[in-house]
Amino acid sequence: MFTRKRQEEPPRTIALLTDFGLADPYVGQMKGVLAKKAPACPVVDISHDVAPFNVAQAGFFLASSYEHFSRDAVFLAVVDPGVGTSRKIVCVQVGERLLVAPDNGLLCLALKRAQTAEVRVFDVTAALDAPKNVSSTFHGRDVFAPLAAWFALGGRPEEIGPEMSADELVCEPWSQTNLGPGSAQCHVLHIDRFGNCVLNIEAGNLSGVGSLRVAPAGVEIACVATYGDLDQGMSGLLEGSQGFYEIAVNQGSAAKQFGLSMGDAVSLVWET
Repeated sequence: MFTRKRQEEPPRTIALLTDFGLADPYVGQMKGVLAKKAPACPVVDISHDVAPFNVAQAGFFLASSYEHFSRDAVFLAVVDPGVGTSRKIVCVQVGERLLVAPDNGLLCLALKRAQTAEVRVFDVTAALDAPKNVSSTFHGRDVFAPLAAWFALGGRPEEIGPEMSADELVCEPWSQTNLGPGSAQCHVLHIDRFGNCVLNIEAGNLSGVGSLRVAPAGVEIACVATYGDLDQGMSGLLEGSQGFYEIAVNQGSAAKQFGLSMGDAVSLVWET
């Protein structure tokens, strides 16, 4: 599959997202494979600083990023604690964009934003010209990167394996928000370098709420439009630039002020 010649098509952008960091050679090796197999295709790094094994954070990065790329981009997201096990490798087609990832929950947030999506399961053992000597601990280099390069050169999802229902994909509790009258049970997906705590509540879901109480901190905060609506050091809830609500402190760290870490459960309560 990986070496078959494709008909001439414009090169597609490949977007990379991993938890590999930059201290080790892993990202460089993946990019080396991409450069060897698809030299004309530009490669863009979304991030390689996902916290190790943090599928929820990677899912947020992917969901908040993929719509900003060209409509035919190929996204390669490798945060894969189950590498080498029986976990599935899947490709999700959203419009013309292709999202390639392990089936471990990483794709759930992105799929919630997609109106339609087609999911295919990839079986590397059945692939034509499958890579030899696949490392059981580095599918990012030996399986995912060649597959992404093949897609970027015109490979079609329907050629990699059987279709599966999007409802069959693994989805973890952190991807679900329990919204009810006057309350929301949610999780912290990400804490950015400013200390803003991104919640798994998509923008628009709390429209009309003026203020609310954050538990377990038990602090009441205002819902605002932007950081500057808060006095310096004051906290609030706002719709962040990534399309999700976040708890923020103007020129301070909400994570420190509220004692929050990635993955923490948070309750929001307000009067209806």
